[in-house]
Amino acid sequence: MRSEVRGGWTVLAVSGELDADTVPVLSDLLEESSSDRVVVDLSGVPFMDTTGLSLMLDWHRRLEGVGGEFRMACLQASVHKLFRLTELTEVMHIHDSVDSATVGR
Repeated sequence: MRSEVRGGWTVLAVSGELDADTVPVLSDLLEESSSDRVVVDLSGVPFMDTTGLSLMLDWHRRLEGVGGEFRMACLQASVHKLFRLTELTEVMHIHDSVDSATVGR
């Protein structure tokens, strides 16, 4: 996982499976970012289980609650399917690219 700031957004690039074993690492990075504008680049994530889904939803709610924004970008088909099946594509901000996710407020 790596982090960079792009246009006022903290972009966290995640790679590998996002599951019960790896979610704590991403959770710690999100906590450390102390940003209210976060994009999680999931292009390197071929699999996400419900713990990953819960983390994404928690941070979405957390940042929206303080007037911030939480966006996800570059979801692979299997991960995007998880969000569609849970109908979270209607709630969360999902973008095709990091560039489109980091535009606007």
